[in-house]
Amino acid sequence: GETPDFKGREMPENFDGETPDFKGREMPENFDGEMPDFEGRETSDESEVFGRGSNDTKLKYTDDDADSYSSIFESAKTDVTKADQKRLIEALKNLSEGTEDGDSEKIENAVNIEEVMRYMVVHNFVVNEDSYTGSMVHNYYLYEENGLLSMIPWDYNLAFGTFKGQDATASVNDAIDTPLSIAENDTDRPMFSWITSTEEYTELYHGYYEEFIEKFYSNGYLDKLIDTTYEMIKDYVDKDPTKFCTTEEFDKAVTTLKKFVNLRFESIKAQVNGTLASSDEDRDDSSELIDASDIIVSDMGTMGGDFGRDGGFKMPDRNDFDSKEKKRP
Repeated sequence: GETPDFKGREMPENFDGETPDFKGREMPENFDGEMPDFEGRETSDESEVFGRGSNDTKLKYTDDDADSYSSIFESAKTDVTKADQKRLIEALKNLSEGTEDGDSEKIENAVNIEEVMRYMVVHNFVVNEDSYTGSMVHNYYLYEENGLLSMIPWDYNLAFGTFKGQDATASVNDAIDTPLSIAENDTDRPMFSWITSTEEYTELYHGYYEEFIEKFYSNGYLDKLIDTTYEMIKDYVDKDPTKFCTTEEFDKAVTTLKKFVNLRFESIKAQVNGTLASSDEDRDDSSELIDASDIIVSDMGTMGGDFGRDGGFKMPDRNDFDSKEKKRP
């Protein structure tokens, strides 16, 4: 899924669908890490603005015309027949209508229930804004078999809140029923929103989270996995002449990741057992969020290669504003 809608803009010859580099461009005074708006661009649909996805990459049904799904069919990794198109469009129709109506029969005729739900459990755990559920609405593979849709993971290097370098407490407590850019009762991203369209599916989703917590957190599995992986590769990282960070940055990233993962599990446990609301709409200022204020998200990496060095596009973090001369944006 990728919709770089650059109508009217000339793209570099080697453009590969990734966000263009803004080296040498002056950012707006109030730049907050979001992609700047390309005012004056014409689009066929006001919702089809760069960084916000088109209906087909959102996996929404528009009509029965295959041309309405050009982002899907033109970027397909296999040869596409008319029968394939018809089958996929029918699945999207069932998905969109089933999500809007809370019709489980239509949803069961559109998606692989267990696969997609398990995918979303892990996907929402890692808080990946650079994705289908984020503002860019991209970075996934859609798989269809016998009329049923599922998702294949793709591009998680900016997970754990590092895409925007946002506040760690916000990332750690990201609501599992309204993840990232998705609002309650939102039908704009049906591949997730079908899960919260009925109580039955939401309970099943939370049940999978309980299983996930038990298998990977309660028994210390992920802590051990991080530790053993670190021990396995640390000497190679230290000796690698082409590494994109220092050894000290790597060590700090591992420590921060481990802390983030544990706090994220604690938040999700609270959301599943009801002590913390699992949707943004049900939270207020008195909500007892898991405190992650001692975590600096950018310690795990930032958008743009080389940890922001050598021209990489680096989001500001609190370390950039330590002195009195520098003001926090």
